[in-house]
Order: sequence, then C-alpha cells, then structure tokens
Amino acid sequence: MLPPQTFHIYPKPPYDFDLSCRLFSYEKPMPEVYEEGRWRRAIRLGSGRLVPVELRSIGTVEEPKIEAKTCQATTEKELEKKLDELFSFSQDLTSLYAFMTKNHVLRDLKQRFYGLKAGSIGTTVFESIIKSIIQQQISIRVAFSITNRMVTRFGEKTEAEGVIYCDFPTAKRLAEATLEEIRQCGVSWRKAEYIKGIAHKVADGEFDSEALRLLSNEQVAETLKRFRGVGTWTAEMVLAAGLKRNATVPAGDLGVRRTFSRFYSDDERILSETEVREIAEGWREFTKDIVYYITCIERG
Repeated sequence: MLPPQTFHIYPKPPYDFDLSCRLFSYEKPMPEVYEEGRWRRAIRLGSGRLVPVELRSIGTVEEPKIEAKTCQATTEKELEKKLDELFSFSQDLTSLYAFMTKNHVLRDLKQRFYGLKAGSIGTTVFESIIKSIIQQQISIRVAFSITNRMVTRFGEKTEAEGVIYCDFPTAKRLAEATLEEIRQCGVSWRKAEYIKGIAHKVADGEFDSEALRLLSNEQVAETLKRFRGVGTWTAEMVLAAGLKRNATVPAGDLGVRRTFSRFYSDDERILSETEVREIAEGWREFTKDIVYYITCIERG
C-alpha cells in the first residue's frame, strides 16, 4: 500500500461542506460514510480501479478548502472531476441566491441552508437509478437502511490504513445475485425484479446507463420509462438527484408535496402533484436547487 496521497480542492464559495454531508448522512456505509467531519467512500476510476477517498473541510464557508486523501496512486484531475460531479464543488450559487432573495419563502431557505449545493446521489448513473428505485414510496430513512444492506452485501470494498472503504454494487454483481438475495436487503419482490432487470441490461451491454448524460431531459425520461418499474417519479429522481438536471421536480413524491405544502398551502391540505409543478414552473433553471433546499427541511 502506498503512503497517503493528499491534494486540495477549492470549491466555489460560498460552500458548506459539513452541512452538505450532514443533511443526508447515515451511520453505516451507503456506500459513503460521514463521521467526525470526515467523508469516506471508494470511487471507481475509468480504468476500473477502485480507490479509497477521504475528504474533510479545512476551510470556511466563505473560503472553502477541502483536503482530499487517497492511499493509491491516481490521476488527481480524474478523481477531482468525479468528486465535483458528486458534490458540485464548482457550482456558482450567485445567480441562484439572487433569485431566491426576491421571494420571502426562498430567501428564508437560502439563509437556513447558506452554502449548500445539490450534489448527486451516485458516482455513476447506474448507482443513481438503483438508489431511485429503492426510494420509491418509502421514507428516506428506510431507503438508507436498505441501501446500506445492499452495499454491505454486494458492494466491493478496499482498505487503507486499517479503514474499510465501500463502493456501490456494480451492475454485474447485482445481475449475478438471485432475487431472494436482493430481496433480503429489504426491498419488495417487485423492486428486486426491477433492480435485477436493469442490472442485467447494463451488465450485458444492452443498456449504456452512462450515455444518459448526453441526452436531453425528455430523452432520459423516455429511455428510463421503458424499463419495468420506472415511472415518471423515478425518472425525475434520476434527472434531478442523479444527473443534476434543472427544470425537473419529483412532484409525485408525497414527501416533496408535504414539504411544499408547509410553505405554499394556506390550510392543512397537502398540495397535489399538479399544484407543486405549477409552483416550481416559475423557478426555471433554479428548480433543481430550490427543490433540493425545500426537501432538506425534513433533514435539517
């Protein structure tokens, strides 16, 4: 094992690394772990090699600086690009914050989550698709528990300085697993079938999930909805939380509608999917980020 290799990342300010990690952290790997100010997971490079990565903030919100450490020789630029896709380090919040300041509801959200950036839920599109399927119609806490079991059972692991780093299961590994093995992670039989079905297509080369990055929102949704078990909600989750696309909102999600209702409903009634879409329509290119801030209310 090589000695630790350290380099620094300078996110576009403002950026609150600890807030970004803490809001959706879990006490067990899924596959990332955040504890005592340190974020860890294994990341697969384009070569297929798995590298352990640890991040910690050594700067401030207004002058952010992230220390990145790995114990394997790697191309710093490639790893930094993958981390930027995951954390949105390079995102400029200036225009978003100028827009949010004009509205009292959004202005309060900006102040509450100042320096927060909407990252991706996966280092690969495949990971984002499977996590979105797991999250269908269940609470985020239950989804985290299921994801942890799947990572623990099927994900590849690597060790550095006595610490275990986990990666999300590959399509090949999930395709090889039996439905019963997948179901034992806590998903229903139907979800196990959905997961295994997509994994097979990716592993066999029939579906290039990474190619979705090159498609428009409409094309991504159309492609994904051809798969059994993927509807509008799941496609929009992949678009917003996986590919980080704007102008998408998973309005069919009950949790999203409930949170929207806290700010935009005059009574105790939960807003409909149509009403949520109408509210978000005016947010234009800022939709993804504002929706992310709103959904963070339940976690913050």
